[in-house]
Amino acid sequence: MTCREALTGKRILLVEDDYYMVSELAQRLAAMDVIVAAKCPGVAEALGAIAAATDLDAAILDINLSGEMVFPVADRLERLGIPFIFATGYDPDVLPDRHADKIVLRKPVEVESLALVLSDVARPRTVSIEEALQNDLLALLPARTLKELLPLLSRMNVPRGAVLEVAHQTISRVYFPLDCVGSLIAVGSGGARIETGLIGREGMTGFGIALGDERTPHELVNQIEGFALAIAADDFKLVLKDAPELDLLAGRFARCLGIQVSHTALANGRFDIRTRLARWLLMVDDRTSKSGFDLTHEYLSIMLGARRPSVTEAIHVLEGERLIRSTRSHLEIRDRPKLLQFAGESYGTPEAEYRRLMSLPIVAKPLARLAAVG
Repeated sequence: MTCREALTGKRILLVEDDYYMVSELAQRLAAMDVIVAAKCPGVAEALGAIAAATDLDAAILDINLSGEMVFPVADRLERLGIPFIFATGYDPDVLPDRHADKIVLRKPVEVESLALVLSDVARPRTVSIEEALQNDLLALLPARTLKELLPLLSRMNVPRGAVLEVAHQTISRVYFPLDCVGSLIAVGSGGARIETGLIGREGMTGFGIALGDERTPHELVNQIEGFALAIAADDFKLVLKDAPELDLLAGRFARCLGIQVSHTALANGRFDIRTRLARWLLMVDDRTSKSGFDLTHEYLSIMLGARRPSVTEAIHVLEGERLIRSTRSHLEIRDRPKLLQFAGESYGTPEAEYRRLMSLPIVAKPLARLAAVG
């Protein structure tokens, strides 16, 4: 069943003060056979709609409603156990701590991102050992450590554009990606943005917590939709006290990411946009099992720190070499071996260092090996 099919008949509350935006959003949801239970421009109206409804499945909340913050509505939904997301033009750092773990989508919200989030209206699902082993870092943990961790993990749909961490804010949730890919983005004081690293199934987010640092200087935005296993930051800290292996692996991954970031700087300073695009596509391909990626040229320009026309030209060059296929915001690798040749020395060193560092001995035998023999 697709995400859109799973939404059929679901009753969604819209809380948005912009008439044109809420009308457009309602139309897009109706096209997915979603029932808009109510459209509310303010807090009082939304609270009234919640009190009158007995069968809401989920809600989409704008944060600022003509100067009034939506958080009383979020609090009521939380108490009733009704899932909700924030869709806003604001940065997520305006969220109070009690809602810092909620999914935030930036406006304008993409239809597919909405479908992915809203299709997951059930409460978080329990995680099996088989699912946990899909994350390479978790697969290295000893059996007892992973079994202690499993009840604290939840499996989440993570849509493209979801803000997972906010620069200079406390980290509220740690993610272990399964097939989604997050961009680590450096944000300048004037708003300049550029990607400095990628995090996928090879690692985790929030590794600074294991080093005693609960804040992040970067923004982390998901760019390839998919699944991740999530754990509350407070629960993660408790697990670390009795799991030196997890502490060690988090530190090693932090080292790996630092190496990746340094080579991203090297690529940005020494290689042309076509080579950097080839490197970037290989890195994304390493982190997901998907055959293609839904990415706009504008988004790629931010990730690669280049002008959009330059990115478009680079895509055309790689497509002309029959290395990739590009169709309306969708990229697909056609010939990975030749793409590796094209990327040359811009790609490979961080990947080799990851394999070296993560294969160093840890305290106990990993569960992945235990499963193989037993």
